[in-house]
This record gives sequence, structure tokens and C-alpha cells, in this order.
Amino acid sequence: MLSKDQEVSIKISLSTLLWIAGLIVGAYFLYRVQQIVITILFSVIVMAALRPAEKWLVRRLKFPKILAILVLYALVILLICLAFALIIPSLVHELPNFVSALALPPFLADFAFGSLNGFALDGLSISDLGTIIPQIGVSFNAVYRIISSTFSGVFTFVTILVMSCYMMLDRENLHLKVVWFTRDKKHIEMARQLLDDIEMQLGGWVRGQLALMLIIGLITYVGLRLLSIPYALPLALAAGALEVLPNLGPTIAAVPAIVVAYLTLGPAMALFVVLFYILVQQFENNLIVPKVMKDNADVNPLTTIILILVGIELGGVVGALLSVPIYIVIRSVYSMWYRNHYKLPA
Repeated sequence: MLSKDQEVSIKISLSTLLWIAGLIVGAYFLYRVQQIVITILFSVIVMAALRPAEKWLVRRLKFPKILAILVLYALVILLICLAFALIIPSLVHELPNFVSALALPPFLADFAFGSLNGFALDGLSISDLGTIIPQIGVSFNAVYRIISSTFSGVFTFVTILVMSCYMMLDRENLHLKVVWFTRDKKHIEMARQLLDDIEMQLGGWVRGQLALMLIIGLITYVGLRLLSIPYALPLALAAGALEVLPNLGPTIAAVPAIVVAYLTLGPAMALFVVLFYILVQQFENNLIVPKVMKDNADVNPLTTIILILVGIELGGVVGALLSVPIYIVIRSVYSMWYRNHYKLPA
């Protein structure tokens, strides 16, 4: 216990105050330019994911670097367009039937169809027109928002491709751009090692995750088709997409498949679907994950789930997509600082 006559003084140096002020200003600046930061982060992710393929084309096939990058991006765009061409028509055909197959409770169905019936054109009065005209205006606004969002999305996608292309072109000197403010060779080397580490971990995680989603999606689609389960495509897409949630995702993806099998083909087929998803999960955990994710950044499954949930809460879908990559970057920066601060070997 301190006596009444004793005084406690806390001294804060000017440099500490400047650091705190700098952090506050930096955080506010990042908040104001968050869309640009998000675009840069996605560009880094694309660059890290495609870099090994670019190096393989240059070293093994002796492609000039610019040609290797152009060929690689052309293949990526072609694969994306091909996937959309194969999936979207079938998905548009199956998805409405899939939603209607999961029967709504009677009161919700009555509400939905009653709302639709309210737009009948028989016996319209002036008061009815007064109600409908504002709704038409709202519809036009909705169409405008959809078109605007589409153009914005396409522009952002093209920007990400262009930025990641430039990053890959100048990858050997990218660390010099990060530490442009110093000529200290030690700091320059640290920046190079840090970018190499981020590229290796982030690229490994992205490639492994995409491969895992593709493999599980294909296995699920083939299995459900062999079992003659309706709406195999949307169910398989859900299974692939939910692979981003380790352990929890496959369980969630199994639920709608079991419900569809039960409602359309009966309890016996629902039991077969349960057994099928259990087999897929065992096959994934014991064979696919150890092979596909061997170059992963080794993010704990529980950590991944928490990060994605936090990302959804803070930034919606974009936050969920960026949550694990941001964690990998922060972890790499902290590891680099810790090793250099305590003089630990790399």
C-alpha cells in the first residue's frame, strides 16, 4: 500500500507518443482507403497462388517471363469462363426446383404466394396504381444497383488481375518497394525474407484450399449422381464451398443433401446419403488433406473457423475471404520480428 504522501508518476517518452499517434493516424487512413487495401490484398493472394506456375514455365519450358505470365492468366481466365459456361446454366435450371423442394411451412408459402397474387392486374383502381407506380420505381432502382454492382465487380476483378500481373513481373524487386525509405542492407534482406515467407505460406494455403474444394465438390457430385439424388450440382457446390470451414463445413453441407434425399426418395436413401458423406469425410481427412494441404500454412482448424466467423461479422463475404490470408500475413510479420528481436535462427 502506498501512503498518502507518496506520489506515483508515469513517464511516457515523446517517441512512444509519436508511435501511438502514428498508429491511430495509420488505422484511420487504412479505414478511409479500405477498398484499395482490399484490392491490393486480393492481388497479393492471386500473385502468391500463381507464382509457382509462372516459375515452372520460365525455368522448365524456358518461356520469357512476360509470355509465361500472359499464358498463365489466359489459362486462368479460360478456366473461369469454362466453369461458368458449364455450371451456371445447370445451376439456374436446378436451383429454383431445389429451393422449392425444401418445402416451406404452410404459413410462409401462403404469405409468399399471397404477396405475389397481390400484383394481379385484374380490376385495377386509381388507388392500386398509386401503390404500384412507386414499386416500379423501386424496381428500376434495384436494376440500376444490380448493373452498377456488376460493372464495379468486373472493374475490381480486372484491377486485381492487372495489379497481380505487375507484382509478378517485378517480384524480384518487390521487397525494395516495401522498404523504399531505407538503404540498410539488413532491413532490405529482412523485407525479402518476409515477402518470400508470406508468398510461400499464403500461396500454399490458397492452392491447397482451392484444390480441396474442387476435389470434394467433384467427389460429392459424382457420388450424388450415382445415388440418383436430385439437385446434385447445387449440393456439390455447397460441399465444395463449405470446405473452407475445416471439419464443420462438410457436416453443414451434408444436411441439405440428407433433407433432399429424405423428402424425395425416402428414409432409406437418406441413410445412404448419411453413409456417403461420412465416407467422403473420412477419405478427405485421411488421404486428401495430408496430400493436398502438405504445403499449407498450417493454420489450426479451430483458428480458421474463428477467423472466418470474425471476418463475416466485420466485413461480410469479403471479410470471410480475407480473414485467413490477413492472419497468415500478420503471423509472418510477427515471426520475422520475433526472430530478429531475440536473435533466433530462421
